[in-house]
Amino acid sequence: MNSILHSTKSLWGMMRKILGQYRAHYLPGLITFLVFFGISNVLNFSFSYMGNTNPEVAKAILVNFWGTIILQILKVLIAYGVIGALLGVLVFRAVIEAGRTFHRSPGYRTAAGFTVGILVFSTMLQFCEKIIINPQLYVENFASHSWLFLSFQMFLTDNIHPLVFSVPLYIIMLLVVCFALKPVALREVKALFTRIISFRFRWYAAGVICVMIIFMVLYQQRVIFYEEDRRPNILILSSDAVRSDHFSANGYSRSTTPNIDRVINCSLQFRGVMTAVPRTFPSWVSILTSQYPLSHNIKHMFPRSRDRNIFFDTACTALNAEGYRTGVISDFAGDIFPRIDLGFKYTRAPHFNFTALVKQIIIEKQTLLLPFISNGLGMLLFPEMRGIAKYSHHRMVSDETIDYIDSARGRPFFLTVFYSITHFPFAAPYPYYQKYARGGYRGPYKYYKQVVIQMDNGSGTTGEDTAEDREQVISLYDGCLNLFDLEVGRVMAHLRKQGLLDNTIVVITSDHGENLYDHNLGMGHGEHLKGYPALEIPFIIHYPGKRDLYTGTKKGFFSSIDIMPTLFACAGIRKPEFFRGRSLVSENRDTGNGINSYSETGLWFDNNKSSPLFFHHARIDYPDITGISDMDMEYNREIVIQQRYQNITNAAKYRAIISGKYKLIYIPLPGGSRFELYDQEKDPFNQHNIAKLHNGILQKMKKLFFDFVVKESNNNFIVNRGFLFPMFSDPAF
Repeated sequence: MNSILHSTKSLWGMMRKILGQYRAHYLPGLITFLVFFGISNVLNFSFSYMGNTNPEVAKAILVNFWGTIILQILKVLIAYGVIGALLGVLVFRAVIEAGRTFHRSPGYRTAAGFTVGILVFSTMLQFCEKIIINPQLYVENFASHSWLFLSFQMFLTDNIHPLVFSVPLYIIMLLVVCFALKPVALREVKALFTRIISFRFRWYAAGVICVMIIFMVLYQQRVIFYEEDRRPNILILSSDAVRSDHFSANGYSRSTTPNIDRVINCSLQFRGVMTAVPRTFPSWVSILTSQYPLSHNIKHMFPRSRDRNIFFDTACTALNAEGYRTGVISDFAGDIFPRIDLGFKYTRAPHFNFTALVKQIIIEKQTLLLPFISNGLGMLLFPEMRGIAKYSHHRMVSDETIDYIDSARGRPFFLTVFYSITHFPFAAPYPYYQKYARGGYRGPYKYYKQVVIQMDNGSGTTGEDTAEDREQVISLYDGCLNLFDLEVGRVMAHLRKQGLLDNTIVVITSDHGENLYDHNLGMGHGEHLKGYPALEIPFIIHYPGKRDLYTGTKKGFFSSIDIMPTLFACAGIRKPEFFRGRSLVSENRDTGNGINSYSETGLWFDNNKSSPLFFHHARIDYPDITGISDMDMEYNREIVIQQRYQNITNAAKYRAIISGKYKLIYIPLPGGSRFELYDQEKDPFNQHNIAKLHNGILQKMKKLFFDFVVKESNNNFIVNRGFLFPMFSDPAF
């Protein structure tokens, strides 16, 4: 113990000596960045999230997370201080050395003044550059504070290229580094030259270095230590809320997907694949288990720990047994994967709980720190940034995907890659947020689909979206889709370069679609089941190594639970018994129950009775997501649905089946249930209910529907007078 205390005192004494000796160097930068810390926190001191501030929520956060708040603020303060001190030392040394170079001897005050000036000027250059590249990060915590700030941000993003700020910034950085390291560089170059001239260079070290370089090159090219296995790799490239009808290859008016188009031209594409649930969590569980929520019981985005901490038979568990390396890589929308064990041996995705949310809120408010940490270094210092919805990590996800592919070393892999760029709030970086947008737009959705701040009047309220707003949102979405397409192209190019493309089944798909103001369907997903935009997902299979695989587009009605059985059939792997879906490339594709697909809604996220949209007025009501959610303090402080609402949220779901060309939607209401019938082929947006015109078909579809739900749920529903009652001990109402 005494030795530990003595070592600690010695270390502290050495640090004090160093800090005291070099105080003149780091102090200007340290003070400058501490001022930045003060400005950022005075400007944005609140617990708002996405523009929403609730006093009760703020109080609850303070009571339950005061320790997390203090530690995060302390961490942020240290980051400001360390960055300021290091940059201060570098700039101060550069100023001193520049003075000597030009035969000047600046005093401490002069050097300190120049240091502060250079740091402030460089920070402003970087701040302006980042505002143009990622304006979404600065709307709520900068532009919303003043019409002057807003006008400044709009002027930059509308008129200035980021290189206008990045070029002078890089020139300043280069000059600073050159002057700061000039004495050291000259000394080291001179010493190295002396060793070489005097033949005292250690040639054996050079030989070792050359051998290591050759070894690394051969290893990277898979010449040595390459485990050969000809079973096909399976790579799923997906992004949240992708609409296949927005692919330019499928007739969309904009050239949004040139890389995906090239894949489609030599692949098998299925149109009409419907998601089991238009919400991310239950949708991915359905895809990977090849089961509907009726069977696997993950019904919404916030299941309690008892519902998900069980063993799930999935495609991953089956492929693990076959010797595959299984992994999933994602950014903020993939926070579901660490919350449930779906059999992946490798998971690279953010953790989402209240602790991470509080940390993200604090980070997002550091207006003058964000330009320095919105990069790879920032991700190391603040891992919670991976879960920020307004900051795209598309490039990082692709880089990690490429690294995972290379690390396989020939062993077959099953990798699911899930980008978030096309997820709400459609926050694409420069230039994608303006690529398809109409110039001159000044509405609330200039940079992303935010929900609170009204930029055009400063009132802080939002009304109904105008036609101009809707056009802008669709433009933002298309820009995000184009960015996803770019990353697909990067990954495909790497597979081709590494010679892996012929032995890799590449799948392009999504978890669900997205309503984009189509007809009267509204905006978003999961609130209803009318139409196809929120339900249909892309399903493209690219497998050059299987020459007999049919290419082209097959249209019909299929289910997302058919994806895994189809991939197993393509890979020549026996279909597991727990799969409920069918292979779409097998000879016999009949399920035997007459149903092509089944879908159900998620939770009601919003209950807006003033909205003209139909689904707000045709449902069994319960409080919106803020009223039914809870914090599981006993299990990772995760957001879950209160137990007393489990039954009613299940009973209130819309449910739909497609059989042949007909679609039946079951809509439970307080006074009973309502059924709507549509001809899905002739009326894909479900605008004309034909239930009264075709009573015979309606009755047949109703029987199919009730028999299917009862069977698939293992009799966990009772059918009474055309209503589905969940079998739980808690009362339904």
